[in-house]
Amino acid sequence: MTGQDHIRRLNELKAKRRPLEPFWQEAYKYTYPLRGEKFGNDSISAESQRAAANDKNARIYDSTAKDAVRLLAASLMSGLTPANSKWFGLEIHNLDEDQAAKEWLDGAAETIWRNIHASNYDVAAFESFIDLACSGMFAMYITEGAKDSSQPYNFQQWPLHSCYCVDSTGKGMIDTIYRVFTLTAEQAIAEYGEKVSEQIKKAVEKKPDTTFDFVQAIYPRKNPKTLELPIASEHIEVKSKKTIRISGYHEMPVVVPRWLVIPDSVYSVGPVDDALPDIKTVNEVVKLVLSNADMAIAGMWGAVDDGVVNTKSVKVGPRKVIAVASKDSFFPLNPGTKFDIAVLEIERLQTAIRKLLMADQLQPQDGPAMTATEVHIRTQLVRQLLGPMYGRLQVEFLQPLIARCFGIVFRAEALSKPPEKIEGKTSVIRYASPLAKAQKLEDIGAIERFETGLYAKAQAGTPEVLDIYDLDKAERRKADLLGVPADLLRDEDAVKKLRDERKAALAQQQKEMQEHEMKKAVAPKIAQKGAA
Repeated sequence: MTGQDHIRRLNELKAKRRPLEPFWQEAYKYTYPLRGEKFGNDSISAESQRAAANDKNARIYDSTAKDAVRLLAASLMSGLTPANSKWFGLEIHNLDEDQAAKEWLDGAAETIWRNIHASNYDVAAFESFIDLACSGMFAMYITEGAKDSSQPYNFQQWPLHSCYCVDSTGKGMIDTIYRVFTLTAEQAIAEYGEKVSEQIKKAVEKKPDTTFDFVQAIYPRKNPKTLELPIASEHIEVKSKKTIRISGYHEMPVVVPRWLVIPDSVYSVGPVDDALPDIKTVNEVVKLVLSNADMAIAGMWGAVDDGVVNTKSVKVGPRKVIAVASKDSFFPLNPGTKFDIAVLEIERLQTAIRKLLMADQLQPQDGPAMTATEVHIRTQLVRQLLGPMYGRLQVEFLQPLIARCFGIVFRAEALSKPPEKIEGKTSVIRYASPLAKAQKLEDIGAIERFETGLYAKAQAGTPEVLDIYDLDKAERRKADLLGVPADLLRDEDAVKKLRDERKAALAQQQKEMQEHEMKKAVAPKIAQKGAA
C-alpha cells in the first residue's frame, strides 16, 4: 500500500470509530478527564487539553469513581502480573518427563519475568489498566530496550485516542493498528533523517518546534517474501502522504486487550460504563448538598422592600451594619434542606459504584487478620468476579505479551542453548499468577478431597481401593497446579534410582539383622558344645 492508501484507510477508520467516542468521553469525564480529552479532537494543543481537563476536574464533586478505578487497576495488575512472584511458566506437551527440557523452560521463563520487571513495565502497565477500567481497552507497544540501557525491554502505553484498530481476519482478534502521533520538525529529522518532506527540512532551520503529524501502520503481511518479517510497519508523513520508513516485526509488537466488546465493532467499553448512571447521579447529589450546605452555614435572608433596605446591594456578613426601617424588615429564612436524606442517598450510590467497579471485593478489609478459611473464601470470590474477564485478558494480553518478550530475548541470545529435544517445537504458556492460582485451587481441592475419601475407605477395611490411584502422578499434578519450579522435583529415573537404593539398603539392613539374630540364637549352643 502507498502512503496515500494508508491515509485514506485511516480516515475511514476515524469515521467508523467516531460514533463510539462519546462513550469513552463520558467515562473519562467523571474519572480521569485529562486522559480522555483528545477523543474526537486530535488537533487540540497540550495547553488547551490541560485547560479543558481542569475545567472538567473542577466539576467532579465526588471522587468515589476515581478511587475505585485506581483500586481496580492496581488489583488487576497485582492479580495478573505481580512483580514479587513469577506469574507464568513455559511448557511443551509430550516431553515424556524430560527434566532437562523442563528446567530449560523454567529458566527461560525466569529470565523473561525478571527482564520484564527490570524494565519500565510496572509504570506502563498501571496506566494501561486505568484505561482498561475507563474505556475498556488499551494499547501497549513492546520493543527492545536501548542498547546503552540496562532495560532489556521498553514498554510504551500508546494513548487510546491515537490508535485505530482492525480485525483483518474476522476472527475477533485485533491484528492491525494505525497510530497517529506528532513530532516537531527537529524530532522528525532526528528520527527519519533526510527521508522527510522538504517542508520539514525547511521548518527545522527556522522553526524547529513546528509540529507535524505522522502515522504508523502495523499489520500482518499476507504473503511475506523470503527476507520480509511477518508483521509490516510503515511510517507515513500525513501532510505529504509520503512513506518515509518501511520495516517489520517478528511478532505483533502491540497488545490490545479489551474488557467488553461493543457489538459489530473491535472496540470495547469498560466497567465504568456500567457504573456511569450512579457516578453521574452521586456527582449531582453531592453538588446539591454543597450548594445547600453553603446556605445552611452562611444563612439565607429575606428583606421587605420598604424603601430603606436596598435589596439589590445589601450584603450580610460579620461587622456589617444594615439600616432597616424596623426589625421585621430583615429576617432569616429556613432553606428546608434535608441533609439526612442526601447523606443516605450518597452512601447508597457510593456503595453501588464500588460494587460495580469491584472495589469492595478487591480492597483488603479493615479489622483483625483473616483466618485461612476467610482468605480461601475471599480468593474464590475474586476468582468468580474476575474469572471470565481473566480468560479474555490471558488470550489478548498475557499470551501476546510473553510471546513478544520471549522472541526479543531469544533473538538477543540472552537465553542458554535449548536442549535438542525441544528445538523447533512450540511452547505454551502456563500461568501462575495469583488469579491463575486461584482458578486452580478448585482442581487441587478436588484431588485432595478424593484422596481423603480414598484413604478413609482403605482404613475402613478395603486397602485394595488404593490400587486405582497413582500417588506419584497426583503429587506431580498438584505441584504443577501450584507452580512449583521443575528443578525442585526429581525426574522418574532419579526417583526410581532413589527407591531402588532405599530398598537395597533396607534389604541389607534386614539381612544383617537376620544374621545377627541367627548368631545370637546359635551362640549358646556353641558354648554348650565347647563346655562338653
